[in-house]
Amino acid sequence: MPSTPGMKPGGFYDSHSDTQGAAIDTFLPWLVDAVDELPVPAAGGPPLTLLDLGSSQGKNAIRAMRGLAEAIRRRTDAPAWALFSDLPTNDFNRLFVNLFPHGPGSPPPIGEGVFTAAVAGSAYGPIVPPASVHVATSFNMIGWLDALPPARLPRYILATGPSARGDRSAVTEEEREPFRRQAASDLHRFYRARAGELVPGGKLLVQVFGRDEARDRSASDGIYDVVSDALLDLVDDGSLPAKVYEDLVFPLYFRTAGELVEPIESEPDLASTFRVDRAETVETPVPFNAELERDGDLGEWARRFTGFLRAFTEPIVAAAIPANLPADEILADAYRRVEARLEEDPARYEFRFISVGVLLTRTPARRG
Repeated sequence: MPSTPGMKPGGFYDSHSDTQGAAIDTFLPWLVDAVDELPVPAAGGPPLTLLDLGSSQGKNAIRAMRGLAEAIRRRTDAPAWALFSDLPTNDFNRLFVNLFPHGPGSPPPIGEGVFTAAVAGSAYGPIVPPASVHVATSFNMIGWLDALPPARLPRYILATGPSARGDRSAVTEEEREPFRRQAASDLHRFYRARAGELVPGGKLLVQVFGRDEARDRSASDGIYDVVSDALLDLVDDGSLPAKVYEDLVFPLYFRTAGELVEPIESEPDLASTFRVDRAETVETPVPFNAELERDGDLGEWARRFTGFLRAFTEPIVAAAIPANLPADEILADAYRRVEARLEEDPARYEFRFISVGVLLTRTPARRG
């Protein structure tokens, strides 16, 4: 079973994912600039194939694929596949609506000569046949753990630990270690799966929420503090059993750029399979933060911030609520408290979107 039930469905994630889209816009030019290096299939050969991993409900993934396809069309008019992949728990119905918003017969969503399909599966294993992909992308996905390690975090909800520290919130290095090991194992398996799928010369672009050790900042700061505080409020007033909070762990790990490239540098098989073209830590734009700076509307900022984090945190919280409790009421109350806390104390929950990214090239196989 996957560690996450997916994003909040019914188009909610799409409607509240402008921040993730802004991160994609920051990193996609890396790949567009590298289009001239791509291997182009010969006339009459197999189609050029683009694979997006972690496409969710599709709004951001489709826009990214369209931008990439437009750049590739400067090189070739060859037919192409644009494949969108996510876990079986994903809202694929919404993905297909986004691909064909005007129904059958509408213009191709990615571009002329680009055919689309969806593939369900885990990115920590193979998704498509060997040596069939020319470009693979992964945005805001690789930080989700393939499985939760057998470990508990009774005083917080995330292995990274709190930034707004309180008396009841702490994560020790010993508690964090199983999550670090799981994340490292996941990343090794992710890269090995892509090594099998990519053609020689193919490109892999990975961007994900992460940590900046030099500035002591993480993309987890603020977001999980306010969710944790709101849930503890429910525990304090008796609306939520303390054990639910103590057992709740978000299946996430926030890597540094160094951790993102570590498998390529340390594993001989990966070092001989991939070339690191670029790796960086970037603070990517947060649209609702920019709007607050422009208009000073704290209530609107809190509302948009709440929608943004609810889109990917609510399914995890919902899955942790026992069946004998009124989940809908608890969730509604929890996110009302999130919004109220954000408006009352924005400085405590400051959010900076720290992203780490790497662009890799699949090198030719060594001859024996």
